[in-house]
Amino acid sequence: MAEIRREIQQHHSGIHLNDILFALFKRKRTIILCAVAGLVAAAAYYFFYPPMYESQAKLLVRYVLERSAVDPIEAEKAAATSSSNYTDRVIDAEIEILTSWDLAVQVAEAIGPKRLLPPATDLLTKVAHAIGFKPSAAATEAEAATAISSGLKVISTKGSNIIFVSYQNHDPQMATLVLQELLSRYFVKHLEVHRSAGAFDFVTQQTDQVRTRLNQTEDALKSLRDKTGIISLKEGSEALTAESAKIQDDLNAAEAELAEGKALVKQTVENKAQGWKVNSAQSGKSRQSEKARVAGIEAKVETLKTRLHEVQQKMKQLSELSPQMEDLERKRELDEANYKYFAASLEKARIDEALDPSKMPNISAVQRPSPPMVETKMRNKIALGLAGGGIAFGIALSLLKGLALNRTVGRPLQLETQLHIPLMLSIPYSNGRNGHLVLPPNGSSAGALATKRQHSKLAPWEPGHFMRPYCDAIRDRLGLYFELNHLTHKPKLVGVTGFAESAGTSTLAAGLAASLSETNDGKVLLVDVNLGPEEVHPFFRGKPAYALTAALKPEAGINSAADNLYLATVGSPNAGGPAQLGLKKFFDMMPNMKASDFDYIIFDMPPLHQTSPSWGMAAFMDKLLLVVEAEKNNRDVIQRGYRKLVAERDNVAVVVNKTRSYVPKSLDGES
Repeated sequence: MAEIRREIQQHHSGIHLNDILFALFKRKRTIILCAVAGLVAAAAYYFFYPPMYESQAKLLVRYVLERSAVDPIEAEKAAATSSSNYTDRVIDAEIEILTSWDLAVQVAEAIGPKRLLPPATDLLTKVAHAIGFKPSAAATEAEAATAISSGLKVISTKGSNIIFVSYQNHDPQMATLVLQELLSRYFVKHLEVHRSAGAFDFVTQQTDQVRTRLNQTEDALKSLRDKTGIISLKEGSEALTAESAKIQDDLNAAEAELAEGKALVKQTVENKAQGWKVNSAQSGKSRQSEKARVAGIEAKVETLKTRLHEVQQKMKQLSELSPQMEDLERKRELDEANYKYFAASLEKARIDEALDPSKMPNISAVQRPSPPMVETKMRNKIALGLAGGGIAFGIALSLLKGLALNRTVGRPLQLETQLHIPLMLSIPYSNGRNGHLVLPPNGSSAGALATKRQHSKLAPWEPGHFMRPYCDAIRDRLGLYFELNHLTHKPKLVGVTGFAESAGTSTLAAGLAASLSETNDGKVLLVDVNLGPEEVHPFFRGKPAYALTAALKPEAGINSAADNLYLATVGSPNAGGPAQLGLKKFFDMMPNMKASDFDYIIFDMPPLHQTSPSWGMAAFMDKLLLVVEAEKNNRDVIQRGYRKLVAERDNVAVVVNKTRSYVPKSLDGES
């Protein structure tokens, strides 16, 4: 058999804008109350919170001179530069000094904890004293330092060498006093951080030690010079080398000349021996002259050799002593450099020792602590935070309750987007005004299908009732469903049930029966499965309702409540309480139903629960209308119930009743 199903649009199962708007507008009172509470808290804080006074100062940091020259380890001087990174590092270091705990403790000690943290004199403290509550012990320096740190604010713009310092306190005089003391202590702390303690004594000691070592080195070097007769190692070595070369040259020339003289004397002797005739006087004189000349040359050669030997001995001695002299000269040069270094450092240490911290050339106060001014920025921020926090809390609470904690179906579209259940129709909520009837619970005589006698309101079957257009729409869709599915048998069984007694199934069943009876297609029987036989069904202002067994008898003489509309209840006239319709009994009555002359039988069925007979009866229905009460029925219960009914027979259509639209029509995407 073909079944007509409403095609579900593809929706994401997440949270939609309409869900958020629905949750917010539904709980607008909660948001308004939270907003009012936030505004009241903000106003109370704004007008009753004690004023806060602030004193401000500005410091200009041109550069930071590290006194590394007075430290024992040589470090590279930090020269002033225009680099932004260097400036930021310098400013960050000075900010850390200003906000250091040590500096806060020093200020607290100078001013005194009692002045910084005087005993409280507010109304709450007075009340505590009146009831006998003992006040806390006197404030300590640590607590005073904590108060200073909490009220101190030190900031600087990136790339700037200006530091803004401010301090806040409820006492206007204390605000200025603390800031003045802080700046005074800061200059001293700055010098302590950037120079070594006891630098002058250290440099003086080091200078004396270097001077002593230098004197010892010079004495040792002087002793070696006296021993070698050389003042400078380099110049002496060069002089000896030059002298040795010159003597060697002179010796070579003298030896050549000596050889020449000896050869001449020898030649003269040989000539005489061969009988050469010469002047004896001149010859004798010449021989004597040559011998004297040779003797002189020999003496010169000996002298040169002796001198050369002496020079070579000096060169040997110098080569042996040169490493020691070189070491002494290097040591002397190093000691001289160290002495000059420490002499300059000693002069700087004298300057640092006598330097006034308040007159440092690299840091100056652009603005001294200003007179105290009332600080309103923080108060305004807190007041605005309280006001905005109330609104935000209300919105958050509404969203939490509406989207996370609430498990009911608030909007008809949620059936399709979240539960993936097709929706047949949704009926808006009515509070009973203008002739509209509040939908009563199933089987309730006090809130039954008709209006109470003491209230002149329209009944569901009357044309002016607000339910009639929706009942007529359901009737038309049922007719189309039966026609397309070729359900031509009689009677056609239609069940109406819900998940709670207040779902409005009785009103819907009554309105649907009245709407079907007006089509003149046959007789319609409305069966109330909830009431016992002794109950008088108030559908038509007290007109009698018959037992179902009696109404199903062929040609039973029962009176109609209206044209083609008949009423019946479950049970026998002799039963003393509400009737129980079991599945076996209902199954046994099926032949009588089929043999009856009714065209439609509408069953007003009990709500669905674990022991409800409606679970079994639903399988025998040609069409089952499942009524969901908006904002009451749980989504999980609806989903489980719908799946169970569809598993038995896929003939279930869902109607959402009592829907409310809290969102304005201009924002409502479902309107």
